[in-house]
Amino acid sequence: MPLSRGMRMTALLIGFLLLAGCGGREAPVTGTSFLMDTIVEYKLYGKNAQAARDAIEAELAGIESRMSMYLPDSEVARLNENAGRGYVPLSEDTYGLLSRCAAFGEASGGAFDVTIAPLTAEWGVTSGHPQVPSDTRIDELRALVGYRDILLNSADRSAMLRREGQAVDVGGVAKGYACDAARRVAREYGVDSGYISIGGNIMAMGAKPDGEPLKFGVRDPRGGGNDYIAVVTLSDTTMATSGDYERYFERDGVRYHHILDPATGRPADTGLMSVSVVSPDGALADSMSTWLFIKGRDYVLENLNALGCGLVVIDRERNVYVSNDLLDRFTPADPGGSYHFEVPS
Repeated sequence: MPLSRGMRMTALLIGFLLLAGCGGREAPVTGTSFLMDTIVEYKLYGKNAQAARDAIEAELAGIESRMSMYLPDSEVARLNENAGRGYVPLSEDTYGLLSRCAAFGEASGGAFDVTIAPLTAEWGVTSGHPQVPSDTRIDELRALVGYRDILLNSADRSAMLRREGQAVDVGGVAKGYACDAARRVAREYGVDSGYISIGGNIMAMGAKPDGEPLKFGVRDPRGGGNDYIAVVTLSDTTMATSGDYERYFERDGVRYHHILDPATGRPADTGLMSVSVVSPDGALADSMSTWLFIKGRDYVLENLNALGCGLVVIDRERNVYVSNDLLDRFTPADPGGSYHFEVPS
């Protein structure tokens, strides 16, 4: 779950902008934290909001300690170290998420694959020293990618990677999973109003105390951190976005972003700039935004209203497509007029 120094500064702008003021008489608990190697922003309402925030921070820190491949004592790091050697016992939540990752791999036809980790490390897009690997090196590492090599033993809640050299990185789903965990903890404290942004993934609960809905800006993929091209109303759901603007580097005038296609071992080149998925299931939204970006423009448009979630899709020609179930919660807001909205008037 790495984030470069430059991206950390960009993350301070959050990528999704909460619109409108606090409203109502009840002052929210607000603030930011740095957890899971990203910016976490809070705005929670209710008498137990501060306690809920503290508990959520502890929960997110626990998730990071168990699931980050970059922490040497994490469960995922031990799983990677023992690839091809033996099973590793896992906590209930790590085992559960890894099981879902394998299922997401199957559902996406392999477009979402957490065993992409060796290639991710080789490209180093989020590191301080990104590089364009040779074709030979890409092919060598691509041979290690395969979600079906995640071996799960439900009897003792352990897992193993089939071959040495394989590794998993759950960063493509962890922030959405953390949104689900944050919602659960907040409700345990009786908090059901407010939002949390985890690296730009928005988990929204209810409405503001005065009844005003929670509204968020959809990031302009070619603008600054505070630029948005539309407004979406969210309640009791999560919005996750994958885009080519989030983490990237340039070489010889070519932009190389962090969303790698397991089929090619290279950044996905599918005609899209960003995909936002809205779903009550944060882990599903996070993973789906990734694999839909990889599947590409034609696939997404063919299935825009058939995936059981809300979608906002922006292609490289600056066309914006919105699924039917989001239309009543979506308002274009492009001050520059450079985007074309495929939304009925």
